[in-house]
Amino acid sequence: CVETIGWYMNYIVRRPTNALPFNVLMLIRFVFFIWIFSRSKEMQYAKKSLQFWIVFFGVIGLINFLFIQKFWLYNSYTQLLGDITLAGISAYFLFSILKASEYRNLFGYEYFWLANGLIVSSMGNMLLYYFGDSLYAYYKETKIPVYDYINSVLNVVLYGSLIIGFICRRKTTKSSPVSL
Repeated sequence: CVETIGWYMNYIVRRPTNALPFNVLMLIRFVFFIWIFSRSKEMQYAKKSLQFWIVFFGVIGLINFLFIQKFWLYNSYTQLLGDITLAGISAYFLFSILKASEYRNLFGYEYFWLANGLIVSSMGNMLLYYFGDSLYAYYKETKIPVYDYINSVLNVVLYGSLIIGFICRRKTTKSSPVSL
């Protein structure tokens, strides 16, 4: 839906930038993923910290959205903070489940897939933003869109992991698909 809105703004309305829907989705996405982690059994002892991060990230993201980079410029500061946050939470979660004393089949555990997809995606996005200027210069010289290729692979890894996680979740909660 956001991609369609962005396309509409860019090609039909002829806005010079279509960052607004992507900025809104980014803020919602990061807050949602932090909230999802706060629901896991392994993160219950860190639940207060995660709730703090939800509020903190939401406030910082809104300040950036409203006052710093604003609506029509892509909020790269929010993206970077969100990627660092999700990579840290995912790494902490993975460390926690690997250190746990009881056995758990990780390949059937939905949060394992969520954490793996997010850590790869977040770390990859941080590197893409860090090397973005160099990749753009390389594209201008060679016309090879390396940035787009890497971004596509990161999206496949993230969404593939989410799909596997949702399938695992469905198998573990056969009678009630979502437990809040």
